Amino acid sequence: MRTRRDYSCEIMGIVVLTALSALSHFWYILIAICALTGLTLTGFVICRIFLRIGKELLAPLLFPAPRKGTDPVVNASVDIRRGSRPFSIRLGGVNQE
Repeated sequence: MRTRRDYSCEIMGIVVLTALSALSHFWYILIAICALTGLTLTGFVICRIFLRIGKELLAPLLFPAPRKGTDPVVNASVDIRRGSRPFSIRLGGVNQE
């Protein structure tokens, strides 16, 4: 008498191996994503540092500070007579006093 062979153990073994393989690949992919994110952030931080250093080194060359004692001197006279207006505003070409 022949009995039918039960393949349930083999099927369960294949399912478990497939699941473990998928989990293994999942972790590899997750580690790769984390490594890529870390490298990207590191590159971003290094780029920011170099840009800041470059800006500080080039700032005196691009925007020189004015030297002391070279400020222009303005001599302005002010009319302080009674009834005089030192500032008159022109609106539409008409002088409003």
